[in-house]
Amino acid sequence: MMRPALRLVAFTCGFLLAICHGAAAEEVVPRTIIALYGGGDVQNSYIHLIAEMPLNHLGLTVEYHDIHEPLPDLAKRKDVRGVMTWFYGNADMDPEVYMKWALAATDAGKKYVIVGSPGVNDKGRYPLSALYRRFLSKLGLKTPARWTGDPLNVEYEYVTPSMFLTPKPYEWMQPSYQEMQTVGNQIQVHLLAHRPNAPPGEDDVLIATSPGGGYLDADYAFRTNDRSGNEVIQWLIDPFEFFRLAFATDDLPKPDYTTIAGRRIYYSNIDGDGWNNVTQLEEYRAKKVLSAEVILDKIIRPFSDLPVMVAPIAADLDPEWVGSRDSRRVAREIWALPQVEAGSHTYSHPFYWQLFADNNPKNEIPYLRFYKTQTWQPKPGDGDIKQTASPLPEGFIVPRAYAKEPFDLHKEIGGSLDELAALLPKGKKIDILAWSGNCVPWEEAVHLTREAHVQNINGGDSRFDPEYPAYGSLAPVGRQVGKERQIYNSTSNENTYTNLWTENFHAFGYLKKTLANSETPARLSAMSVYYHMYSGERAAALKALLSDIEYARAQDIAPVTVSHYTHVAEGFYETQLVPLGAEKWRVEQRGALSTIRFDHSTLKAVDFGGSQGVIGERHFQGSLYVYLDPAVAQPVIALKTDDRYYTQPQESIAYLIESRWPIASLNRGGGHIDFTAQGYGAGEMIWQAAPGTYRISVNGKMREEVKVTNDRLLKFRLDDDALQPLHITIAEAGSA
Repeated sequence: MMRPALRLVAFTCGFLLAICHGAAAEEVVPRTIIALYGGGDVQNSYIHLIAEMPLNHLGLTVEYHDIHEPLPDLAKRKDVRGVMTWFYGNADMDPEVYMKWALAATDAGKKYVIVGSPGVNDKGRYPLSALYRRFLSKLGLKTPARWTGDPLNVEYEYVTPSMFLTPKPYEWMQPSYQEMQTVGNQIQVHLLAHRPNAPPGEDDVLIATSPGGGYLDADYAFRTNDRSGNEVIQWLIDPFEFFRLAFATDDLPKPDYTTIAGRRIYYSNIDGDGWNNVTQLEEYRAKKVLSAEVILDKIIRPFSDLPVMVAPIAADLDPEWVGSRDSRRVAREIWALPQVEAGSHTYSHPFYWQLFADNNPKNEIPYLRFYKTQTWQPKPGDGDIKQTASPLPEGFIVPRAYAKEPFDLHKEIGGSLDELAALLPKGKKIDILAWSGNCVPWEEAVHLTREAHVQNINGGDSRFDPEYPAYGSLAPVGRQVGKERQIYNSTSNENTYTNLWTENFHAFGYLKKTLANSETPARLSAMSVYYHMYSGERAAALKALLSDIEYARAQDIAPVTVSHYTHVAEGFYETQLVPLGAEKWRVEQRGALSTIRFDHSTLKAVDFGGSQGVIGERHFQGSLYVYLDPAVAQPVIALKTDDRYYTQPQESIAYLIESRWPIASLNRGGGHIDFTAQGYGAGEMIWQAAPGTYRISVNGKMREEVKVTNDRLLKFRLDDDALQPLHITIAEAGSA
């Protein structure tokens, strides 16, 4: 996968999930934010680039709407919580039509958040002026329609210091701004600008939230830095706090895509790039060993407790393209291992997907002479292979890795799945496709994966380290692609650390910084180790990769397959929460998502008596993570107050605190609990249970006896092979 020029994020495509357009029940807690943007690919929208990740963390999904299309009717959209815009200057819409629509949205109780310009200028037109004033007043604002172009003599008042990631961030930059002032007394101002000699009450509002939504001057939201030719976007405000207040998310339980059974999700995938490269490692030098075989010997086999998805490029294995007997043998050996999930990394490995978006293979003709392997040849009249080739964006020389045949989207998706399936051992199938190159396929491509009944992943390229020291470099869960949705990978791969595999081959070892920074002070993503086969080519790269995997292995993780994670991510978008009363909800349509998070809940606990289908709970970093039984379609969560913040909540029944193995089908009663568990590595578990002696049985055979003291922690470890579900029973000694 290669890095796009716009920003570190090389957007990947995961999979499907048609966007929910409405049939939400009236009582469902609204989670959808309508994001108005100026058209084109949503990946170029600032809302997607830096705002969607914090919104996702707050439990919100984002539905993008092109302002050049008719604005959506929100009257029946009970699932919509609010609207967000990020305009610079006037938006390309009829201003009166837009203002009437925006007013209808606010009148319907939708929160409205403006970042940057409101998108209109009344230009003295009375009907528009009246609409504009009324709309701004809904947010507690008014504007004298003036611009402060030289604010060097402005004094800032940081009304809410906790809103800013660093103390007084504007003292040295002081951007110009559109003047905004307050109306009424319900608005909460976070940053004020005092102009010299301004009349009382006419100080300028730069950041504010209110019952109607929020306002954030875009130039006071973030700053950009250039690092080695890449744009790094750094929030100046705390985006989680701003959006929490603006969209009033405290009443919203958060469907959590980072956690299973109280532990951080771990997954790993290997793209096939470099499969046939001959390794430079000294111990293999005389044998001309493929890099893929080095990864098999040094990374995959020794870590049988960590699942990994291996996705070859079909052309690398197809003898009609560049495959060999050796490359196919290695694929068979890798896929035969029980911890390995099979995937596809397309057929010819497109680098720059946009060149093929119109399904016209002739677009590639000017680039055919630059390929180092055999290419297809144009027919007379198709075009001259020697014609000048326009430089491709993002540093690509050719639009894909191989061009033996004209580009065929169906071959890239379904064709790659068919070609690779012939190498699978009996009982395995391909469940996922990993996008290649800049990972920006169009809607039809994503749809074809859905038709093939496979998941998709890659891209996002999240980093949070000294080179990219910002929340703005962490990607959201996925990207809207027309009516489809892709799921991003949770981290970047070694490509972005090594300048497209040209230098600093040790640098992937810094992935550990991102894994740590995205875990503290808040868990913002799952843990992913994502790399390519060419990491087996160089000793420095292999050492860096080993250090990342050993670091991940030492953490409290719940390892799952990549396809399982993508199902969890899809469940995040689909989950519906139905309130059943004070601090009680029914969870519906969650798919594989099994955790609901409650923030700022140190003094909260699960009321198991009023809940159904809840396996356990865990307090972590001020949040309460509630683990739901995957076997229960519509679990119910009830909360209660628990002021014993210094200890795990105590209950009369046993409940799970954390487990390496995901758990399902829990039954309690008669002095024992039983459940099924399936996972990778040793089955480490911690339960809360009353003091006493407990016997642990696996598939009916007593395994060990554990004593629980006054700390009420029942801890044990099972070394069984849990690749197939195990039936586990925890019984009080002496119980039937």
